[in-house]
Amino acid sequence: MWTPEASSATLIAGNPTSDVFGLQSHAWNGIYLGTTCALSADWFFGAYGTPPYNRGYLPPRQDSDRIYRFNNPNRTTFSNASSKLVYRYLNKVGYLTYVQFMLDHGRDLKPDGKNYVPLSQYSPHCPWHSESTAGGTFSFPPREQPMHAARRALIAAIQVIKERNATIRNPNQRDWVSIVTFDVLSGGGPVVVQPLTGDYRSAMERCTTLQACGDKGASTATEAGLIAAREHLKPKSEGGFGREATNKIVVLLTDGVPNLYVSPPSKIDQFIGNNPSPDFYNNGAYWYDAALMQAMEIQLDNWQLFPVGVGLGTDYDFMDRMARMGATANDDGQSPRGSGNPAEYEQRLTEIFRQIIESPRVRLVQ
Repeated sequence: MWTPEASSATLIAGNPTSDVFGLQSHAWNGIYLGTTCALSADWFFGAYGTPPYNRGYLPPRQDSDRIYRFNNPNRTTFSNASSKLVYRYLNKVGYLTYVQFMLDHGRDLKPDGKNYVPLSQYSPHCPWHSESTAGGTFSFPPREQPMHAARRALIAAIQVIKERNATIRNPNQRDWVSIVTFDVLSGGGPVVVQPLTGDYRSAMERCTTLQACGDKGASTATEAGLIAAREHLKPKSEGGFGREATNKIVVLLTDGVPNLYVSPPSKIDQFIGNNPSPDFYNNGAYWYDAALMQAMEIQLDNWQLFPVGVGLGTDYDFMDRMARMGATANDDGQSPRGSGNPAEYEQRLTEIFRQIIESPRVRLVQ
């Protein structure tokens, strides 16, 4: 039985001569859900009131992924969560399951192989909206947490940098900022969505389109993201896009659970052997040690790495190790602490970014 989850969805039987039944379309911020499905002939020949033998599938000929085939729940970050939790939502349609469906597919997955879900910025049905931020008014895709809090907090951080550089007219003399995103390795891997620039408005605009990928398979390539940032920040004499004799700062914003890496295990083992540290796991967890290796590489270059965790699934043990490797941990050897309350994500992230920018060790323009 295909049971509506709430009154938001209405199951309607089709005319027997049409051989279909479906879900009545409902709007959700400009998003419409509707589908039909061919019924088995048993629906016609059974006795009156007899349940159909075969109802078919809804929607027809679509992606075979079910709600329990995504990271629902994510046992890596919530090890005590029962894998049976999501089964209560099987074959139910309503606002909750439809929003979950869109979040599971994110910005990049196509359920039917052709179309993005309406939540994705790439969908023609994406309901963009305007919001006021610390840096001005911008247009955003739908709010999803913790991503939306990160977007707004990054804009606020860039605004702080903008204010500190307000008296410098020459863009080449200002503090430059860049933005690198990392999730899956397919499709080119990490992306420099904003190359180094002194155009702060442009950087803020780039923040508005940051959006989570689909929650299918491994999707946190922390090491690859750090490599991309390091290569981009290098001075031009070393093949990068940065300037000579400038302070290099990397702020790593992540949920703190890497699950992809690109360096060969042999290289990671050799690096750990040459640079022993109790902060390496050194137990075959290369997805962790690869990122820690890059953090030490950044520190050995006399750059600064500030790891910042966001979201309920943050692994602070890993983030603290990253902070110690990057030589930016506090006196207790810890990285900054975010909040587990989605209502506080933006405020807490904004505070953390401001503290980093105003830290004496960062030495931005005074």
